[in-house]
Amino acid sequence: MVFKKLLAGLGLGGVEVDTVLSPQPAVPGGQLHGQVNLRAKSDTDITAIWLLLVANTPFGEVELGRQQVAAGMRVAGGQTPSVPFALAVPAFVPFTALYGKGLPGGGVGVRTEVQVAPGSAKGDWDPARLDASPAHQQIIDALGTIGCRFVRNELRPGASAGLPVPVAQAVTFYAPIPEGQQPGPHIPQLTFTFTAAGETLVVLAELTSRPGSADRHELSPADVAGLSAEGGWIAEVDRWVTTVLDKLGQAPAAAPGSFMQPAPAQPYGHTPGYGQPGYGHAAKGYAYGGHGHHGYSGYKYGGYHGKPSMAGAVAAGVGGAALGFLGGMVIGDMISDAFEPDIAEAIEDPAAAAEDFAGYDDGGFGFDDGGGGGDFGEF
Repeated sequence: MVFKKLLAGLGLGGVEVDTVLSPQPAVPGGQLHGQVNLRAKSDTDITAIWLLLVANTPFGEVELGRQQVAAGMRVAGGQTPSVPFALAVPAFVPFTALYGKGLPGGGVGVRTEVQVAPGSAKGDWDPARLDASPAHQQIIDALGTIGCRFVRNELRPGASAGLPVPVAQAVTFYAPIPEGQQPGPHIPQLTFTFTAAGETLVVLAELTSRPGSADRHELSPADVAGLSAEGGWIAEVDRWVTTVLDKLGQAPAAAPGSFMQPAPAQPYGHTPGYGQPGYGHAAKGYAYGGHGHHGYSGYKYGGYHGKPSMAGAVAAGVGGAALGFLGGMVIGDMISDAFEPDIAEAIEDPAAAAEDFAGYDDGGFGFDDGGGGGDFGEF
């Protein structure tokens, strides 16, 4: 109702506007479909209708793109025309859902801006579901297969990550647990930042504790097609992971990166080790147990050799394709506090973990497309 009061204050009272997004999800680099429904209360001249693609981030609402879908419309009183649209979604835009579940850590949606003499106003925010693109999905699947487990999803300023985009998407995972090792605070975290440069997919891979020292991987459409056709994603992504983890034995650079400095004041910090009390809750600082300032005591990853990891065993019990990603969400505290399976029991009995997961309540993280039935904004 705040929107209607704002419009009344501007003297715009001739037409009501409701934007409805298609329930079919889009992907980064694709299109969001829907329609803008109009309901004229009196004869109204609409100068233009713009759709703004925006992201909700910890640093405020950020515009990702805009598109004009109508101009110079005269709507007679009593008419209810609709304006269909296909809104382009730039390839760098964050995805908001994986394996059919909404991701915490920021959303993307559409605002409708209507220009009617003598003024204009922006409408309510309509959340959009953006599934991971096929390339994004292949990378996430590969990370889960080799045993990485989801920790968190964040939206960061693109400039802070050294990228010429308004927003960058950073997804953090626990590194794989090597065969013969146990969960614990010695397991490092890896952050993968996803963006795009034109048609090229860009992935930055780094140790979460070493911001600013990321390896940059650029994949052209031909590279993506080749990896998909040859089934080479697991080997490629495992190479990224191995290269990053090799840096554990190196001293950190004197000047950390500009984003997320390893200082106590940062909002995202050390997360207790996988399987340890407090797993899933961020705390201050980035220090892990180990020797000196850059060691991870006892941790040594020798690459993926096709053997199920501990995380893979849990994920296999809950249904296959999600692997370590959904395994991390199930075990972590992002889900309902009422569902906190014991990791050791889950590893020993994947079938029991699957049974528990069948009754899982996502605690409000499920996607609501906001389409249809919404209040009309009044112009």
